[in-house]
Amino acid sequence: MTDLAETTDTTAPDGAVERRVFDAVDSLRDEMTAMLSQIISIPSVNPKYPGQNYDEVVGLEGRVSEILAEVYEDAGADVERWAVERGRTNAVGTIAGSGGGRSLILNGHVDVVPPGNTAKWESGDPFSGRIDDDRIWGRGASDMKAGLVAQAFAVKALQRAGVQLSGDLIIQAVVGEEVMDHECGVTSTLEHGYRADAAVVAEPSGPTALGVIPVTPGLLWFSVTVGGKATHSSMRGQTIRAGGGGASIGVNAIDKGMLVFQALQRLEEEWAFTKTHPLFSPGHFTIHPGVVTGGPHGVLVPFILSEYMTIEYCVWYPPQEDPANVKAEIEAQIEAIARTDGWLRENPPSVEWKLNWPANDPGPAADDIVSAVSRAHGRAAGSAPYAGPTTVAGFCAVEDCSFLTNAGVPAISYGPGDLRVAHADDEYCLVDEIHTAAKTFASLALDWCGSAS
Repeated sequence: MTDLAETTDTTAPDGAVERRVFDAVDSLRDEMTAMLSQIISIPSVNPKYPGQNYDEVVGLEGRVSEILAEVYEDAGADVERWAVERGRTNAVGTIAGSGGGRSLILNGHVDVVPPGNTAKWESGDPFSGRIDDDRIWGRGASDMKAGLVAQAFAVKALQRAGVQLSGDLIIQAVVGEEVMDHECGVTSTLEHGYRADAAVVAEPSGPTALGVIPVTPGLLWFSVTVGGKATHSSMRGQTIRAGGGGASIGVNAIDKGMLVFQALQRLEEEWAFTKTHPLFSPGHFTIHPGVVTGGPHGVLVPFILSEYMTIEYCVWYPPQEDPANVKAEIEAQIEAIARTDGWLRENPPSVEWKLNWPANDPGPAADDIVSAVSRAHGRAAGSAPYAGPTTVAGFCAVEDCSFLTNAGVPAISYGPGDLRVAHADDEYCLVDEIHTAAKTFASLALDWCGSAS
């Protein structure tokens, strides 16, 4: 991670206008906090998330979008609502500029992941939206309803301060992000014609508090399955000891699967040196074994040698890497270990590639929006806990920026919250972060779009 060098701000908005806008954000602080609490209390879990009953969950994303749409309309936006799938409403508000300025998209997603084991939530109900002195609790607080609300109230503050922008400002609440269902969400907005000179997605910047995030890694999901040969477990000695019958009697798939596991673990260690990027911490790119299943077919008891073992992997690769090359490297490692084992030579592991979430790497096309967000944060933070030069860093995970950038809209992210509590028990977001982010989004609109008043 690198600190962005301080530069002379030659494009700062009119000071008096910006002060009016910041005062408006201050006056809206309590309303903004209450609104966030309200939408956290709506359990807008993505209905396609694994383990969900689609018919029971669908429609809650749309309820959040509708509430945000009302805020957009209150801010003077012309709002369009639509759903690719019934109940999964996207809401996009447009504040038309007077002309001559650059256009900007402010984007966020309304869906959240399930709360997990609710008994582990020491803060209470995962969808309580409870407000403490300095934070708001609940699933989606950081990821990313705080960012959505900060964007919405930034636009509302511009309207309250009587600002007329020169360029168009487009604000979006979309569904589907948590499972890369971009066809129902962000890609659908592009198909509806919503494009701009740049976009800022309000994903949580943390662990870099309110950092500017121009790049994300890519994400691959694959499984590797190793087969075995069943026999009574009392025959294990015959299958593994010298002088025994070996594979003619039986093969424990878990033993063979562990060879693949260890080989990929070694490759992951190599990646600490071979997979790097200047905006990511050393060792960030990994091959994560997230789910392991195995045993005899039809009955999971230890009295039979296992007939299969499957490992589900999540791969984080650098933004500059071609995913085809990453796949080839992983497959070569699996093939290499298989050649060292008699059983695996004859019965090679099966690899299934299930998902590729593309990295976001807009390159020089995003230089102007990175600088503009950095300047806006510097002006907005003032003497707040987040004062000083912002940090430019890589995003730890994946997000909708990829699909905007790939469609020709240079996209970066900036927002309140912390990925270390996203998807975790006792998720929360700090109120001061939300407040500062709202000021940043408002200041960014003044700077980027230009102000005619």
